Amino acid sequence: MINKDLIENYHYEKLNKYHDLSKFSCCVKDLDEFLKEDAYNQQEKNLNVTYLAIYKDEVIGYVSLLTDKIKCKQIDKSIQSEYESYPAIKIGRLAVNEKYKGLGLGNKILASISELIKEISEEVGVSFITVDAYCNARKFYLKNSFKQKRIHNSEKLKRKSQRDETTSIFMYKHIKKVKIT
Repeated sequence: MINKDLIENYHYEKLNKYHDLSKFSCCVKDLDEFLKEDAYNQQEKNLNVTYLAIYKDEVIGYVSLLTDKIKCKQIDKSIQSEYESYPAIKIGRLAVNEKYKGLGLGNKILASISELIKEISEEVGVSFITVDAYCNARKFYLKNSFKQKRIHNSEKLKRKSQRDETTSIFMYKHIKKVKIT
């Protein structure tokens, strides 16, 4: 069964200039353009690092990571402390090839990257995972235990996101909520 084989046998490779990205499409123009036009150049400038999910020599997804910080006023009041901000690692982009959507691959990539970030937090101070999630991906992150700052005018946000698919919402997950499998 290809679904099980794919989910169990893909691997990650750090993006390099020799990867063939021409066949990748997640059908979100901004995400496709980032991977094909910006990711490697930004990586060379130490702005982020992009990891490709590869299955049988095909790019089936990717995730781009960078450092971040989260201000206390952006998060749930129950987490507040004497600190003004906390260190974080941001998911800059996460996408799955359109061909493989609906197989749970996005969840699997997010879980494995979250586990990696948790492992990093044991060596370097990291308290949160952050993401500026496109509105159409908001439910995906909520389902994966991310929280969002309260939305004051959801109708306005909905209209804006219909005009611009790159409209985003700041979301976060405390590193302590990440489970290692």
